[in-house]
Amino acid sequence: MSAHAPPKKLHVAILGCGEESQSASFMGSALLSGVLQSLKGQEQPEFTFTISAPSSSSLERLRRQFGAGQSGVDIIITADNVAAAREARVVILGFQPQQLAQVFEDANLVAEMHGKLIVSLLAGVSLLKLADKISPQQRITRVIPSIGAQVGESATLVASDTSLTSDEQELVFSLFKLIGSVQLVPESLLNTVTAISAATHALSIVAVDSIVDASVAEGVTRTTAQAVATQCLRSASTLLQGSMTIESFKESMSVPRGITINALLNLEKGQVRAGISDAVQYAVNYAKNM
Repeated sequence: MSAHAPPKKLHVAILGCGEESQSASFMGSALLSGVLQSLKGQEQPEFTFTISAPSSSSLERLRRQFGAGQSGVDIIITADNVAAAREARVVILGFQPQQLAQVFEDANLVAEMHGKLIVSLLAGVSLLKLADKISPQQRITRVIPSIGAQVGESATLVASDTSLTSDEQELVFSLFKLIGSVQLVPESLLNTVTAISAATHALSIVAVDSIVDASVAEGVTRTTAQAVATQCLRSASTLLQGSMTIESFKESMSVPRGITINALLNLEKGQVRAGISDAVQYAVNYAKNM
């Protein structure tokens, strides 16, 4: 699917931003941060964002982060979900999954959802359950960004099997492509691929941490070791997103009697490959049972 720039004068509401260490509400803030970063220095479409937060501390945090306005984008901050949704064309649900019933107890908010495109960031909450709480006729999709959203490097997942029109799906794509890559995934596999994304982040960090510790033990400064390891991780990712496959990448580095092939053979002594696969499968099964 091709991506197009979002239409001008797009008003987006994000309900439930700003709670620290909480996945969905944190992701709402990360999404807005990433969008604003993406728009810096560019010819900008006319966005308006309205963001709501559930507590005074969250509101204060959002005002410090976004209150002055950034990148020429209008940002309205409010404690009122109904007011936040009223003028929006797109409403993003960024509160906690367990708050779904509580949030939509408000009949006025349910009424404001009519005719709007709803994007849910609520992990583990199905489209069927969302429609039951809001409206069976409502146009809803599920989107799961990754933590890289705040720096424009999200691996965002979008449910492919929804009732959205092609134009609405394009709109969702265009918005979330501002913060990274977008992959269409059947809703039945969203939790599975989310677990793969989370495991990739976690296992990569463990690998880099181990590399840095070993480097320090060999006399390299921690700053240098981390800079080299993270840049190599970045370059490998870029190459694999291009024309190279995992097999061709490995082959290009593994010259006869070379450093890389000997490091890989030594790594296999610890059955690391099997350990990684087991960890990913555990994460997937855990996500399925959430």
